[in-house]
Amino acid sequence: MSTRMFDLTGKSTVVTGGASGIGEAVVRRFLAAGAKVLVLDITDSGAEVESWGAAFRKTDVSDLSDLESALDHAIGLHGGLDVMVNNAGIALHRPLSEVEPERNTQMFRVNAQGVIYGMAAAAARMGAGGAIVNTASASGISGVAGLVEYGATKGAVVAATLNAAMELGPRGIRVNSVCPGLVRTPLAIRSASRLGKSGHMIAALERPAQPEEIAAVIHFLASDDASYVTGQSIAVDGGWTSGTTTKTVDAANP
Repeated sequence: MSTRMFDLTGKSTVVTGGASGIGEAVVRRFLAAGAKVLVLDITDSGAEVESWGAAFRKTDVSDLSDLESALDHAIGLHGGLDVMVNNAGIALHRPLSEVEPERNTQMFRVNAQGVIYGMAAAAARMGAGGAIVNTASASGISGVAGLVEYGATKGAVVAATLNAAMELGPRGIRVNSVCPGLVRTPLAIRSASRLGKSGHMIAALERPAQPEEIAAVIHFLASDDASYVTGQSIAVDGGWTSGTTTKTVDAANP
């Protein structure tokens, strides 16, 4: 076994939603750790992704056949599949009064169904030692006003992670998820700004995360250093889900 921490040398990895934000940070870390990476994204970002040293395939994660074809492509490129990161998602802050059936359905198809499809397709192509990491959210384990739909999809990811870990554990495949709080990505900040400045956005560390801080935990879970970690949903949220900060209390008592 390599003595290099979080070593991914030679591992065939797939990252969905890997062209920007948390996904991009994951891809760059994986490449630096020696992984062979295929990025799947719905955007036309192939040239940029390939300039990082990763392969790219435009893929809709809510389409199971498209996703299966993409994973077969990864196997053809890299000789197998060792790590699957189900990161693609839609972020949207919206009160219940603004719920729209079409948008709601799309969010569940990408955020929840897309992760389940990704786990199923990866598990069918992985052997013992494989690792699946899903991107959930702090809103999937802690209530946040304005995130009923989004939180419901991410709560589904947490539950799916638990159940998949139990099913795949006997095969030697680990399944975990990370639950970020507010992360400084253009999509997340733009979405969160619809709610204005409010106490529930204040974490104990009193700042949003950088994408690289989430990617670091995903990297650990994907590596053999986490060989005895499965079925976990790890909050990477600056303490957001841990309790109430003094600043939040003071804001409620001017």
